[in-house]
Amino acid sequence: METPLVSVIILNYNGAKYLPVCLDALHHQTYAQDRFEVIVADNGSSDDSLSLLKEKYPWVKIIENGRNLGFSRGNNAAIWATNSDFVVLLNNDTAPSDDWLINLVQTALDHPEAGMVTSHLQMFYDEIELELTTETFTPQNDPRQLGVQFFDVNSGLPHGVIQYLDGFYGWETHPACGRFRWMGKQARLGLSVPPGNEAWEVQLDLSAGRDTGSSIHIEIRLQGNLIADWQVQGKNIETYHLTLPATARQYAHVLEQNAGSIVFRSGAGRDRGTYVKNNELFFEVDSGQYGAVEEVFAGCGAALLLRRAMLAEVGSLDDDFFMYYEDTDLSWRARLYGWKVLYASPAKVRHIHCGTTKEWSPNFIYLTERNRLAMVFKNGTIVHAARVWGGYGLKVACEGFQVLKKLLTFQPSWRAYARQLCTHLRVILSLLCWLPSLLKKRHKIMRCKRISPNQLQTWFAEGD
Repeated sequence: METPLVSVIILNYNGAKYLPVCLDALHHQTYAQDRFEVIVADNGSSDDSLSLLKEKYPWVKIIENGRNLGFSRGNNAAIWATNSDFVVLLNNDTAPSDDWLINLVQTALDHPEAGMVTSHLQMFYDEIELELTTETFTPQNDPRQLGVQFFDVNSGLPHGVIQYLDGFYGWETHPACGRFRWMGKQARLGLSVPPGNEAWEVQLDLSAGRDTGSSIHIEIRLQGNLIADWQVQGKNIETYHLTLPATARQYAHVLEQNAGSIVFRSGAGRDRGTYVKNNELFFEVDSGQYGAVEEVFAGCGAALLLRRAMLAEVGSLDDDFFMYYEDTDLSWRARLYGWKVLYASPAKVRHIHCGTTKEWSPNFIYLTERNRLAMVFKNGTIVHAARVWGGYGLKVACEGFQVLKKLLTFQPSWRAYARQLCTHLRVILSLLCWLPSLLKKRHKIMRCKRISPNQLQTWFAEGD
């Protein structure tokens, strides 16, 4: 059997700083070089992306979209310009392993019922864990045992992840110095490890949070070995420099980022390989728990194979989604048409989490909420869609009541709540304007489906 022709599509928007790592990794793929092409679909970048591609990567095909078409439309422009057996979507902020593509395609060949195959995404940087111990006090009218205030931890990596794993209280607002969180008596802190073989420095902005003159002792250990012993004083914020030896890298571990996507009954999605504790998202240590090729509900568009036959039947990403949930929407739609979605554990890709977007900005919230609701309306049962839309409407109504209550009682926080309310009202207005189109899309999906939406209900997780 002839090796299938594959088109790897990289959507790019001002991603010149990421492209070399991604493209160099693709150049070293073990897949037959004459059987796959790399296409960069550029969404009107204003940085050096195009000149970089033309000068250093002449083997890459370029599609210039001219403006920011978003994730869906930008990728679709390239998808329908290809004629390969498989199309693979790949984020520009990734570094695939050398055997990534061959493992991804082999999984698709072994399972012809799979319309989509999603990769094994791992965090770009490994992580080490630090153990912290400090003295505590219990303030009046507050039962917590409070140690040291953490205002910032800087690992020196622009997209490194800091995980407050254990022993920290939630984020609070300081009247003059922004956000901070208290540490308890003992805590664990996860730090991203930079590449290389040298020692590196981490900066911690700390305060004792006590009256001037008070001195609080804090110790930091790595694998039980003491590496810092500081006295943190007073209420002022001080920057402390922690030098980690090169040998610390031997204790680093790989973090999961996505092993397929979980979808909750609300329509909200979450990466398989993450967990939530005290309303905070954490990344699991990769200890082989996602080592099997298996069926998942949805794939992740950061590194996702699409079978041409599936695209011809189901269609591609929904242009109207712009970005967020377009991959889950396509997965749900493909399932209704009778296709499966598989997770290929050997197809490993390192990924910079949110390298090109900012989580929890007003626009992020707007797009994720709007697209989540639209996706459920298009693909779910009538009862499912009614519950999700009704729940959202009730939530917005409660937020409106809270804004009114805070305004009438002269609470300064009413402005922040009002801004949040405006974002959700914008979602509702957008959906109302979008409703005629959504009805047409739903009608087409339900007319062409091979599987009842009811049969997919068992896939949805509780909560969220």
